[in-house]
Amino acid sequence: MKPHIAAVVFLALHALPSPADEWPGWRGPFGTGVSNEKNPPIEWSANNKVRWKIPLRGAGVSTPVVWGERVFITASDGRQDNRLHVYCFHRDNGRLLWHSQFFGSSIPVWYFPAGGMAVPTPATDGERLYTLFGSGDLICLDFEGRPVWIRSLANEYGPFRNRWGMAASPLLIGDMLVVLVDHWGPSYLLAVDTRTGQNLWRTARDTSANWSSPVAAGVAGKTQIITSASFKIQGYDAKTGKELWSVGGVQMQCIPTPVVHEGKVFAVSGRKGQNVAIRLSERVTEKDVIWKETRGAPNIPSALCYGKYYYTIEDAGFATCFEADTGKQVWRERMGGRYQASLIAADGKIYFTNLAGEIKVIRAGPKFELLARNDLGEEIVATPALAHGRLFIRTRGHLFCIGR
Repeated sequence: MKPHIAAVVFLALHALPSPADEWPGWRGPFGTGVSNEKNPPIEWSANNKVRWKIPLRGAGVSTPVVWGERVFITASDGRQDNRLHVYCFHRDNGRLLWHSQFFGSSIPVWYFPAGGMAVPTPATDGERLYTLFGSGDLICLDFEGRPVWIRSLANEYGPFRNRWGMAASPLLIGDMLVVLVDHWGPSYLLAVDTRTGQNLWRTARDTSANWSSPVAAGVAGKTQIITSASFKIQGYDAKTGKELWSVGGVQMQCIPTPVVHEGKVFAVSGRKGQNVAIRLSERVTEKDVIWKETRGAPNIPSALCYGKYYYTIEDAGFATCFEADTGKQVWRERMGGRYQASLIAADGKIYFTNLAGEIKVIRAGPKFELLARNDLGEEIVATPALAHGRLFIRTRGHLFCIGR
């Protein structure tokens, strides 16, 4: 394992300060939606504090990925969304550094139109970018946009058959890339070597269509991969792919990504679902379920743990704050609008992004305090990213960089 990557993995699993102010994949540097950024943007508008704004071509709702001076984003277009795009922009001015295009090896019949084939968020280790598309194409690029290796998971294991397309983002753990494919075909959890693209292991899963991404957790000196799907939360040995434990508590079709925080995992599924808090161990059982709560369970947006509190935003716009240890409701507020983007946080602030293009910023803590209401005037489905003191927001038609 490369030394700097090993450090990133250790820090991500143990929630210590990041070695760089990056946003390297889905849900940021720790996979939790939380950044160590200080003094992030709080107030802005379409005409104020916009460092740059560039038009985006094609469909896509993947989160911007930021490393150093580079901002990566994926998209797809064409009559069947079979043209796959990876763009790299300069962080300071939005200048296009490079653009790589590929053709999908297998285009599913069903997919989310706004996202096309570009719903999963890429992951980077600071040397390479790992992208997964809804077409089943897994592509590794260097930082100049040159392909290192390409695989078609659809050709190898069958096309992705999922009513709203592929949404689970790849998870990077050192030199291992983990891909979760839950669909109506044979579902599986796959680990590949980032250097070669070859399989390290592949584990079959008895599940159906889901859209939740896997997360990593450090437990008793080992790494577990945790998934939320089809009535159960499961833990796997990251080294072998072997299932370690399974407990119930979620619904059949799961979209939100679980959150690992202070030795616990929080999972949620909406539409008559519930929030579930579980104490992590080497062999989790039903006795390790700490609390369950049906109120405040979102269907699409992922939740957030920050300090002593657990926050959710329902699709219909109700925000709820719970005590993370007990599940006791602390406050519940109507935020307005409808929500699909997941929560992010930094420096004691939490960001709520609705479909209408409005991002509300509140102060984290036991008392609800609205700090700012910011409107870009464009639809936002993708979750924003925080890095290098700036907020990167993907709207339906543009990529914004917000900052002083």
